Amino acid sequence: MLKVSHICKTFTGGIIRKTHVDAVKDVSFTICNGETFGIVGNSGCGKSTIANMLLSLIKPDSGTIEIDGTIQIIFQHPETSLDPAKKIGYSLEEPMIIHKMYDKAGRKKRVKELLDLVDLGEELLDRYPHQISGGEAQRIMIARALSLDPKILILDEPTSMLDVSVQAQVMTLLKELQEKLGLSYLFISHDLDVVRWFCDEIAVMEEGKFVETGRTEDVIGHPKAEFTKKLVESFILE
Repeated sequence: MLKVSHICKTFTGGIIRKTHVDAVKDVSFTICNGETFGIVGNSGCGKSTIANMLLSLIKPDSGTIEIDGTIQIIFQHPETSLDPAKKIGYSLEEPMIIHKMYDKAGRKKRVKELLDLVDLGEELLDRYPHQISGGEAQRIMIARALSLDPKILILDEPTSMLDVSVQAQVMTLLKELQEKLGLSYLFISHDLDVVRWFCDEIAVMEEGKFVETGRTEDVIGHPKAEFTKKLVESFILE
């Protein structure tokens, strides 16, 4: 479904004195159909750079990315992904309009199907983003991503800005959608509890490199790399 082989990305900055930052260094992984692969690590380690390369927002300097199907992303801040001047109904229809999917009646029908998938009512369609809760906004963004029938979703810290109770509801919804629609997930997070519950396999990332990969329970329960051990210990102490 998704195969990443030896991708690298270096960013260059500075005017007088050039600086080079190796954001991603020789990273490889595969996500099989219907599975969830997690990437964990500290801020700035390169997790989001990998996501941006998968979405073709930036190009890798080397390596290959093979994607079987459509890929979409769910961002950390749903409110910034919704146009504050547009009603929720239009935001859900917009991807289908851009990609010329269905006629007007077909789009309306599809919007209702999407709302059912994420357990929201049609009364939200006439509201603006500031009139809905954070949890509702994230469910809308999930529905919006699903409107293009993707096979892969990138989940970039999708619940970190939500209340704990709402986090659990959204993560449970994502699990249910995965089973119902056969989705594959790339899950980017720093929360080891959520990762342990949600992911089949994980990679621990430090300064652009994967320092340890494997089945989630094996990596978290019996870490081998020194950085992984420190990450697990620090999380337990919190």
